[in-house]
Amino acid sequence: MKVAIIEPHLVDYTGHYYSFVSELKRGFEEMGDEVEVFLLAHSEGCIRDRKLMLPWKNSKGNILQRYFCQIKDIAKVHKLLKGIQRDSDLLIFTTADNMTLIGGITILKTTKPLFLYFHWLRPFFNPIRKTLKLLQLSQNISKKEIFFLTPANVSQDILQSSFFKNIKIFSEAPYPLTPRSKAKEVFHSHEFYLAYLGDARIEKHFLKLTELIKRASDGIKYIVQCNPPSPGKYEPEIEVEKNCLKKMGRENLILIESPPPSNEYYEMFTKSSLIWCLYDAEAYKDRISGILLEAWVLGKPVLTTAGTWMARQVEKYGGGIILEDLEIDNILKAIETIKTNYEKFSAEALNAGKALYENNNGVALAKFIKQILISENKREK
Repeated sequence: MKVAIIEPHLVDYTGHYYSFVSELKRGFEEMGDEVEVFLLAHSEGCIRDRKLMLPWKNSKGNILQRYFCQIKDIAKVHKLLKGIQRDSDLLIFTTADNMTLIGGITILKTTKPLFLYFHWLRPFFNPIRKTLKLLQLSQNISKKEIFFLTPANVSQDILQSSFFKNIKIFSEAPYPLTPRSKAKEVFHSHEFYLAYLGDARIEKHFLKLTELIKRASDGIKYIVQCNPPSPGKYEPEIEVEKNCLKKMGRENLILIESPPPSNEYYEMFTKSSLIWCLYDAEAYKDRISGILLEAWVLGKPVLTTAGTWMARQVEKYGGGIILEDLEIDNILKAIETIKTNYEKFSAEALNAGKALYENNNGVALAKFIKQILISENKREK
C-alpha cells in the first residue's frame, strides 16, 4: 500500500509534529508499506522521502486580502491533494486543525480513504458552538471516505450529537513517539535543571516563569525554550515575559530563542532534570502532551496541573507531581520534593514511559488505521 502523510505544521524538529510524522512513517514502512511525506514548502524537518509542497498561510494584509489569500491557498491545496490522491492508496493528515487543508478536503472528490488526526477535539467538536471549520467539512461528509482520529476518549454526547451523525470518529488512537526518545540509560546531571520545552504559549503558563525564577533558590537551574509559535509571532504578553527573562541575565538560566536542531532538542531533554507540564486545565483536559511522553521515555519527572490528561497519567503511573493551583510557593515546594526524592520519581517516569510507548508508536497507529479500513470494508459488504 502507498501511504501519503500530510502535515501542515511541521516547521522544524521541536515539538510533537516531527516526532509524530517520522515515527508514523517508520511504522508503516515496518509493515511493508511505501510512504511519502508532504510538508510546508519551507519546512526544516529532515525526513526521508519528504516533499515540500504545502503553501504557507499568509497572515499579512487586511481581512479581505487575507480572505482572498486563503481562497488561493485552498485552491492550491485542492490541486495538490488531487495529485496525491491519484498516486496514493491512503491519505493521512497528521494534524487536521488547519483551515486551508480542511477547505481543500471539502471540495475534493474523494476516491481514496482520508484519515484526519485531531490532536485536540474541543475547538472542532463542540455541538453548541458548531464551529465553521467542522460545519464546512461536515456538509458533504457522508459522500466521503473520511475518518476522524483522536487520542482523546471522546464523550458520548459528542458521538451521539445529530450535528455529527455522519462523521466517523475513532477515539483513543495511538499517539506516536519517535524511537529517538527511547533511552537505554537515563542521563542524570549533578546539576538540577527545570526545563520548559516547546513553543512559548499562554496556555502552557509561560508567564509564570519569571516570578518562579526570581523566588527560587540558587540550587535550581533553568532551560527555557522561548521561540514563538509558528508563523513566528509572539502573543504580546509572551513577548513581555520573554524580554523579562532576557533582562535577568542569570548564569543559571539558558534561553533558547529559536527552534533548535533535532540533536540539540534532545540534548536539552537529556540535560534536564524536571519537565514543566503545568498547562491550562481546560485546554489540556482531553489533549495529549507530546512533551510529557518524551520526558517519561527519558526518565524525566514532570510537574503538571490537576484536571489535565497529564495529571491522569501521573495519577496512574507516578513520575511527577500534580498541582491543584499555580501558586509560586506550591510550585517551589513540588520542585524541592522531586529534587529530594529524585531517584524514585525518575524510576517511576522511566517505567511510565516504557508502558506508554508500547501503545504509542508508529506501528501501533498504522495498525489502528488499517484495522479501521478492514472493519469498514466488512461493513460495506
